[in-house]
Amino acid sequence: MKKIIGLVVVVALAAGGWWGWRQWGGKAGSNGAAGWKTVGVGRGDIVQSVTANGALNAVKTVDVGSEVSGKVTELYADYNSSVTNGQLLARVDASSYERQREQAEAEVDSAEANLKLAEANFRRAKELREAELVSEADFDQAEATAAQARASLRMKRASLDKIRVDLEKTEIYSPIDGVVISRAVDVGQTVAASMTTPVFFTIAQDLRAMRIEAEISEADVGGVEEGQEVVFTVDAYTDREFTGTVSQVRFEPVKSQNVVNYIAIVDVVNDDLKLRPGMTANASVVTVRREGALRVPNAALRFRPPEGAKTAGPGPGAGAAKDGGKPPAPPAAGGAGAENGTRRMVWVAEGDGGLRGVPVVAGISDGTWTEILAGLKEGDEVVTGKADAGAALPAGGSGAKGGGSPFMPGPPPRR
Repeated sequence: MKKIIGLVVVVALAAGGWWGWRQWGGKAGSNGAAGWKTVGVGRGDIVQSVTANGALNAVKTVDVGSEVSGKVTELYADYNSSVTNGQLLARVDASSYERQREQAEAEVDSAEANLKLAEANFRRAKELREAELVSEADFDQAEATAAQARASLRMKRASLDKIRVDLEKTEIYSPIDGVVISRAVDVGQTVAASMTTPVFFTIAQDLRAMRIEAEISEADVGGVEEGQEVVFTVDAYTDREFTGTVSQVRFEPVKSQNVVNYIAIVDVVNDDLKLRPGMTANASVVTVRREGALRVPNAALRFRPPEGAKTAGPGPGAGAAKDGGKPPAPPAAGGAGAENGTRRMVWVAEGDGGLRGVPVVAGISDGTWTEILAGLKEGDEVVTGKADAGAALPAGGSGAKGGGSPFMPGPPPRR
């Protein structure tokens, strides 16, 4: 048994030594990337978006209140009640308005009687005037009294109509079909409608159709247009993404703490009623989408050769840079869509450990990846940084491969 264990240990040490030679000895001299982290240029989807946040609300929300003062005697709706247009929601005590109506009806009757008497006097005065049995002044007085009686009757009738309207307003009806999302009064509460209308209920027309009033910063609003897709989350459902569509971008600026924002209206379908009014939506407006785009990580575009590194300009055989690492200015690069991009510089590792600058035309970015319109092809290796001391050197592709060895914790020391 001891011989078997010893044989296993010897084999393990031999395998570890061979792996270490392949990792640090053989590869460092053959792949030309010694000391640099490289990533392979590949294809993938890039979604450029604009972040925004705003509150969810129903498309149409109506405050229902009372136009008359009095005590609330009955309520026929509560929170979350589904109501229809014309449905009775509440009653206000109508006893005082009923008494006012009775008084106004009596005043109308009195005015009608006065008018009847005034018109009779005017007819007699007219007959006597024709017979020249009364003076012209008495005739004019009778005519004016009749006219005043007619005007008084119209005033009394108008007052009666107003009281009847107020009496009808003691019954509160729903103006729309929807759901009650708020109730502000209780039975027995007295409301006063002198200066403002006291609100009884807040009704949302249809919670299956909602919208977000998203605030877009002035720096991003130029890329937001009607019809763009919006993806958003709410704190209540952190593991679920909801979608919407931009329906309007308002011109009105909204200034808060010297920051200018613009409101974008996002229409949202809420068939399952998971979303509720007032929830805060953390939204991303998809401004551009590229599927299967040639892309590099943003770290490759941010990388700059360290001071003293051996660098070469665009193209093979350009020689070392005389300025000790400053990249040459990238020339205009051609290619499909390149005129819409930005000229940038990436670096590739040479066989002698140096770096060669490659001018590229960059397209859109999602913060992690950037589209390459011209200058690189799929499979090219670009440098993203300097390899960490004591770490395994990358073998190219999409990152470092292989990982550490269970037998050799680090590279052999340099001699």
